[in-house]
Amino acid sequence: MELMERDIESTLLYYDLWQYPLTTDELYAFLPRNSMTLGEFKERLRENGPGPNIVEKEGYYYLNGRTADVVSRRKEGERRARFMWRMARVATSLIRRFPFVRGIMVSGDLSKNLATRESDVDFFIVTAPNRLWIARSLLILFKKVFLLNRKKFFCLNTFITSDNLALDERNIYVAAEVAYLKPVYNYQLFQDFERANSWIRDYFPNFNTRFLPSTAEIMSEGNSVLQRILEIPFALLPSDRLDTFLLRAMERVWKNRYPELDDARRARSFRTTKTDSRTYPRDYQDMVLSLYAERSKAGPQGRRHELQVEHR
Repeated sequence: MELMERDIESTLLYYDLWQYPLTTDELYAFLPRNSMTLGEFKERLRENGPGPNIVEKEGYYYLNGRTADVVSRRKEGERRARFMWRMARVATSLIRRFPFVRGIMVSGDLSKNLATRESDVDFFIVTAPNRLWIARSLLILFKKVFLLNRKKFFCLNTFITSDNLALDERNIYVAAEVAYLKPVYNYQLFQDFERANSWIRDYFPNFNTRFLPSTAEIMSEGNSVLQRILEIPFALLPSDRLDTFLLRAMERVWKNRYPELDDARRARSFRTTKTDSRTYPRDYQDMVLSLYAERSKAGPQGRRHELQVEHR
């Protein structure tokens, strides 16, 4: 039981960064050790409780020292998420018709079935090989021209290509974000993505998507007729060279926009390659990992005022 209590504390310490309580299923899914079944885990919780540093309220677990407001906040976030999911489905219906988009997932707050007034609908998009920068440029252009650069329901955070599904950054932050991704277009490709990133079970050996909340709906699986038509002109163009040109242009944009960053820092903050585009302008991932490391050393009763991190 002492080992189980430490594992529960370690799991909740990470999500305490966002004051995000976990259900029993979520808690089990993100335990750092695989030593029992979900049924055994629930039985031990019923018989012995989660431990002296853990509070349970209405089926949610959080660290002692937080108030029950964290449960109310999560429930309110889930209510707000219902509207955001409707908007996500509308945006997905549009994005899937753009040239070379092959798969769409929802990331960020909404993937956790959570939304605040500040939350965006964040999309994780898979494109055809050698067409990432064409697809990305067309989507960004649409957002800037027709949506007046508003990102509330059209936030394009991450792009990867279908021939490069395995993520090379491997830590608890990336593992948790991957675990919560929700497919909304092309479930088969999402399954390929899951298999390519099975390394997340090094962090969460109990993980299974059925343990996590979801109101996501899979859209039609096939490419739309409009998408096939829009891709025809690119077959007549030197599209490989165009894709590379757009990549180099984006590199120049990041360099001019953030001249204070050295090349190594810029390359880490703004992933710009032929197979992926990811943007971390505020070193968000590093900040979370640093705070988690500090908190793990301090323990459940460590200082919390340093951990007011906005979720992405």
